[in-house]
Amino acid sequence: MKNIYILGSMNTDLAIYLERFPRPGETLRGSSFRTGSGGKGLNQAIAAAKLGGKVLFLGAVGKDAFGQSMKSELRKAGVNVSHVKTRDGVASGVALIEVSQAENAIALDLGANERIEIGDVDAFLGKAEAGDVFLAQGENNFEALEHALAASHAKKMVTILNPAPADKKMLTLLPNVDVLLPNEKEAALLSGSSDVRKGASLLKAKTVVITLGKDGYFAKDGDDVYSEPAVEVEVVDTTGAGDAFCGSFAFFLSGEVALKNSLRLASLYASLETTKKGTSAAMADSKTFKAFVKKAKPDLLYLLR
Repeated sequence: MKNIYILGSMNTDLAIYLERFPRPGETLRGSSFRTGSGGKGLNQAIAAAKLGGKVLFLGAVGKDAFGQSMKSELRKAGVNVSHVKTRDGVASGVALIEVSQAENAIALDLGANERIEIGDVDAFLGKAEAGDVFLAQGENNFEALEHALAASHAKKMVTILNPAPADKKMLTLLPNVDVLLPNEKEAALLSGSSDVRKGASLLKAKTVVITLGKDGYFAKDGDDVYSEPAVEVEVVDTTGAGDAFCGSFAFFLSGEVALKNSLRLASLYASLETTKKGTSAAMADSKTFKAFVKKAKPDLLYLLR
């Protein structure tokens, strides 16, 4: 089992559930208000760790209760938080989430997430080895992300970029990315094409995997192209499904599961996540996931140790 290094965001989720989304200027009564630890990086780290991964995390929080709570949640899941930084003069990240009919809308203040320094990255990756997995998203400052991908690529780590939120300048990062893992909208923004197959061809990473929600995923790995629909489940909340896919995918790769099989398992894990409310709290542990695979895709059980 290889180590998994994650540079990522930490945001406290403030979620409310609605019958429909409000229009501009409209106030709607909601229900089931929930507060939880989230952020793409934190969610992905917790997914990988709960499955049994050896996860190290680099992130930043402010000097507030939200920051301490998120750090505690990572530690509780088994994530190494020795590189989580506490910054002065800035609040921890916060996400305001509205959920309606199993879909979500999110407003985000990144706060301390944009305060990662180059020296933090170098210290974080100091003991990383070839074959270890590096995973990052787009919710930290770009300079840190750029440096981290270059450094991890130079160490011959397996580099994964989840370009969320997507930004055209991320195209400059692709030479250092082994697996680019956007959703359909992010792929369209980066490639300039709404056609999934064409978009994957235009994105010049070694491997491009585009997640498609209930339609599963589309992957282009060199000359190989394949896709698989998601299994049918009773969807409760799609928030965090993409993070479940990314974090579990990193875990399966760290266990040296072949790329194609890692994607099949990650798709199952993401489907399972949508059956519960919340983000990090909805990430399944290895026992729960194995039981789900036994029921949904028993032919893949042999891949789980």
